[in-house]
Amino acid sequence: MKRLIVVLMMGMLIFSSALVWAAPAVPPSQMKIFYIVKASESECWQIVLDGADKAAKHFGVELIAQSATSESDVARQVSILETAIGMEPDAIVIAPTVADALVPGIEQAMDAGIPVIIIDSAANTDKYVAYLASDNYKIGQIAADEMAKALEKKFGKAEGKVAGVTFMSGVGSLEARKAGFLDRIEEKYPDIQVLEFKDAQGKQGNTLAITQDVLTGNPDLKGIFANNQYTGDEVVRALDMAGRKDLAVVVVDSGPQELWGLENGYVDGMIVQKPWNMGYAGLVYGILGRNQVPVAKDIDTGVVVISPEMLETGEADEFLKPIEFHKDW
Repeated sequence: MKRLIVVLMMGMLIFSSALVWAAPAVPPSQMKIFYIVKASESECWQIVLDGADKAAKHFGVELIAQSATSESDVARQVSILETAIGMEPDAIVIAPTVADALVPGIEQAMDAGIPVIIIDSAANTDKYVAYLASDNYKIGQIAADEMAKALEKKFGKAEGKVAGVTFMSGVGSLEARKAGFLDRIEEKYPDIQVLEFKDAQGKQGNTLAITQDVLTGNPDLKGIFANNQYTGDEVVRALDMAGRKDLAVVVVDSGPQELWGLENGYVDGMIVQKPWNMGYAGLVYGILGRNQVPVAKDIDTGVVVISPEMLETGEADEFLKPIEFHKDW
């Protein structure tokens, strides 16, 4: 699989030259692409940007990457998008923090002839060139199935009270994960009772207190689902402080505490996206968009469930250590 993405993308670019021969195509080495992710403080987004940076070096693109410090700073992301539009880049790649606030800027860019590639989370508009993301609703469904497996393994049956924690209401990707989880539980696991999802309100530190409160208030709790890195890391921290390895725990993303929890018996299943691939492909689709190459509008970048066994065999390295894995590309 080494260099497979590069080969595929190079093939698309070669094919694109034929499609746009009569149009004012621009060589990638003359392009400037603005890349906006959700937060600079997140390891996940650093992985995305590493993939984008690698693609920029492969194709000679000038990459301008900016982000707010925190995902809760939606106003800052809006401001960055306005700045990007003013610079008139060849394309803009953006991971919208919320579904509505970025819509005016995205549509303004498209109306100005700047192709927009959306990654990770959807925006409430159909004005974009391509949307590259994991199927977040499917992530929620997978999480429900993994929760049922973990409950069966620890308690003999998929039943009992399960808590859910989301980082911030209104975030498209997280809302989809929540919906997928709840719908799958309702469809397949009638004996699992999901308590009201708790909202960390976009603030790091809140999930720690939420988890402690849920544990105290529900002595018969059997499981916890955390739907992103921030919530997953803090759920593990709270369980470690309480010495609780008896619960069925499913998390999304691969934060340092989440990974530690998987290694040390606090986490049963970790659903990991492919952010490095998403970052790389986002930039390449920006190149294709600039040269008006027809592409699929919606692309599923896929997920994988990491088990403790995969850690032991090294099978998980590509997904858990993507920067190191791709360093020699």
